[in-house]
Amino acid sequence: MAGLVRRHVAGYVAWRGLTHRYAVDEVQLVATELFANAVAHARHQGRPIRVAVEHRGDVLRIEVHDPDPTPPAPRWMPDRTYGRGLLLVEALASRWGTVPAPDGGKLVYAEFRAVRR
Repeated sequence: MAGLVRRHVAGYVAWRGLTHRYAVDEVQLVATELFANAVAHARHQGRPIRVAVEHRGDVLRIEVHDPDPTPPAPRWMPDRTYGRGLLLVEALASRWGTVPAPDGGKLVYAEFRAVRR
């Protein structure tokens, strides 16, 4: 599924003609991390996790919607080799956060500003 998320993001960026404006590999990585976090930690009980990509102005936005209302929390433990996904999101995205979804779940988003070249 992570490969599908990466292809979806890359396809959207290419379709919109934005490959020269964004670090596509970083956007794909963040989308994959948000999706993997939802799969691993959200109480989705077989309900779908949706991934959306949108572009407005100079901002490319990735959204991952899952049915669990619990917001994600970055946790880094120095003796572990896992648990750094949200820290990676924080480092690569211009902005990220969580908002409650109307269906009782949550929407986790990451935004990227266009790269000036």
